[in-house]
Amino acid sequence: MQWTVPDTALSIAFALKGDIDGLKYLFSKGLASPSDWALYGGMHQYETVEFLISQGAPVDDESYEHAFDFAFRKRCNDTELEALRCIRYSRGNDWIEEQNFSLLHHIIFGISTCSLASALKENPNAAHVTDAQGRTALDWATARGQLKDMELLMKHNSNINSMDARGRTTILHAVDSHNNEAVRMLLNAGANPNPRVPEGLFRSSPLKAASFGGLAEMVNLLLRFGAEIDAHNPEGQTALHAAVIAHNVECARVLLESGATLEDAEHNGRTPLTLAIVHNSHEVLRLFVDRRYEHVTAAHIKGPQVLAVVAEFADAETMKIIASSLLLRLDYDEKLDHAFEQLLYSIAMAKEESVASRTADGDIQWLHHLFAESSFSEELEEQPQYPGL
Repeated sequence: MQWTVPDTALSIAFALKGDIDGLKYLFSKGLASPSDWALYGGMHQYETVEFLISQGAPVDDESYEHAFDFAFRKRCNDTELEALRCIRYSRGNDWIEEQNFSLLHHIIFGISTCSLASALKENPNAAHVTDAQGRTALDWATARGQLKDMELLMKHNSNINSMDARGRTTILHAVDSHNNEAVRMLLNAGANPNPRVPEGLFRSSPLKAASFGGLAEMVNLLLRFGAEIDAHNPEGQTALHAAVIAHNVECARVLLESGATLEDAEHNGRTPLTLAIVHNSHEVLRLFVDRRYEHVTAAHIKGPQVLAVVAEFADAETMKIIASSLLLRLDYDEKLDHAFEQLLYSIAMAKEESVASRTADGDIQWLHHLFAESSFSEELEEQPQYPGL
C-alpha cells in the first residue's frame, strides 16, 4: 500500500540526496516506508532507486512513466538509462507503443529519418496532433531543446500554451530543458509564463521550476515577461522556497531584488528563512540576514518557532550565521549576545545527549522548554522592534 507524503518529508530529502543510510534509519525506526513516495524523486540517485526496489518499493505508474520520460527528454545518457533498467523493465509493457506517437513525434525523437519540413508540408495539421499524454511534437522538441524544430513547428501554428495530461505546459517543458533560448522563443511568441493548472494536478510554476533548477538567467527572463513572483505550488511553496531548497543563492538574490517576500509560508508553516535553516542552506541564509538587503526583521528571528527549527536542524555553520545576525541589530548589546550564546550552547548539549522525547508526529517537546528556560526569550521581549537586523 502506498502513502502520499509531501515533498518536504525527510524521506524525500534523503532520497534526493542519495542518503541510503538515512533511509535505512527511517525505515528501521518506522518513521518512513519504501511505499511512502514515488521513485522519480531520486531519479539522479540510481543506487538509491535500486536500494528502494530491493526494500520492496513498488514501481508505481508515475515512476514507470518518469523513467521513460527522462530518457526521451534527453535528460540522461546511455549509462544512466541502463541504471534505470530496474524500473523500465519492471513490466512487460511496450512503453513506446503505448504512447501513440505520431510521425512528427518519431521525427523529433530521431526514430524516423523523414524530414520534419516535408512531413509538415504534406500534413500541416500534424503540428496539432498529441500523443497519449497530450503532448504535441512542439512539446517534445521543446523538452529536448531542439530549437530549429521548435521554430518550424511554431511557424505551423503549433500551440505554444498546450498542457499535457499531467499539467505540464509547453513553457514548463522549456524550463525543464534548462535551455534559456527555448524559453525566450516561447515567451517572445506569447507563451503564458503563469499557466493555470487544474486542481488535482500537482505541478509547480515555470518560475519555481527554474528556481529549483538553479537557473538564475532563466528566472530573470521569466520575471521580465511577467512571471508571478509569489505564485504557490500545491504545497504552498514559492520560487524563493525552491531556491532555498536548491541552495542557489543567485536565484534567491534575483527573486529578493525583484520583490519576493520572506513572509510566505508553506502549508506546513515554514517560511523561506526557516527552510534555509532546515536545509542548512548557508549562502542563502547569509543573504537573508545580510543587512544590505534588509530582508530579515527582528520578527523573523524572534520566537520559539524559529529557535525550535534551529535546535532540530541547524548545523554549526547555520548556528554561526544566525548568531552573527545579532551583531547587525540596532539593539545589540553584550547581554543579548550572551543570552543567545547560552541558548545555542543548551541546544548543542541537548542534541548530543539525546534526540528522544519525540511525539508521534516527530515534534521535539524539549525545544520549547529550552527556549522558555533560557534568558534569550526575556532579552528579546525587553528589546524594542526595529525594521531590520
